[in-house]
Amino acid sequence: MKIECLNPFIRHSKLYTTHYPQKENHVCYDCRLFYVAQGDAELYANGQSYTVANNTCIFLPPKSRYRFTFSNPDNVKIYILNFDLTDEFHHLSHSLGTATESTFQPEKLLVYDLPQEFTHAIVENNCLPVFDRVASCIDLFLYKEPYYKHSASAQLKLALITLLKEFKNERSDYKLVQSVQEFIRSHYDDAELSNQTIADQFGYHPYHINRLFKAQTKKTLHDYLIDYRLHMAKNYLATTTLNVTMVSEKTGFSSYTYFIKLFRERTGISPLQYRKTHKNIGF
Repeated sequence: MKIECLNPFIRHSKLYTTHYPQKENHVCYDCRLFYVAQGDAELYANGQSYTVANNTCIFLPPKSRYRFTFSNPDNVKIYILNFDLTDEFHHLSHSLGTATESTFQPEKLLVYDLPQEFTHAIVENNCLPVFDRVASCIDLFLYKEPYYKHSASAQLKLALITLLKEFKNERSDYKLVQSVQEFIRSHYDDAELSNQTIADQFGYHPYHINRLFKAQTKKTLHDYLIDYRLHMAKNYLATTTLNVTMVSEKTGFSSYTYFIKLFRERTGISPLQYRKTHKNIGF
């Protein structure tokens, strides 16, 4: 099934404001979409652990084994949709339910080809763009106005596509940041290395790439570069006999005095003091 053929069929739609502790894994017979509007939890899904907070959206394909552990089960607001990604089984209009691992019946699974993009769990934090679509599905099923199932199907399709885009964007940003980190580790000794030269290397505006980098690492590009240069400077001081001027040059600092100043600010001691206490110990 190709993703452009998505035609969701919703069987169950509800807003839950209390979560009961799950003593064992649940197993779903059809797809699940959870939107956690309120609540902090750990989600265990198909052997992996995920941190769940406000505005986390979760997609699980059929046969997923999962368990939520909320820190405060009485302070939860979670939207849940049970559905197929096709309307092929629309004649089965009632909820297929959710089993535990000990009560799961494989013969109840509805067999059809899922789009490749939706064959695995998707967990996306800070996913507000999906909220209105999911909440709309809940309202449509609650009030049951004419054509509510068709309208809800359209809203869910938009929610799933939006979730997929958010997920792919985050993964793409993560890979970009990894590449930037590798580039810095390979070129830290270049005194001309800067936000601008890094941005030029990857074809982005310096502001944009710095924003993505900080979102992923909690550090600015400049701070990461300085920290890595100081990391390598410590290594040289501890494992070589290079004088401090040479160490500053080999780690990309354009000024010896700037290197000394930064080293003191970030470590509390001078490079020579560091060498005395770490020489021959390694880094």
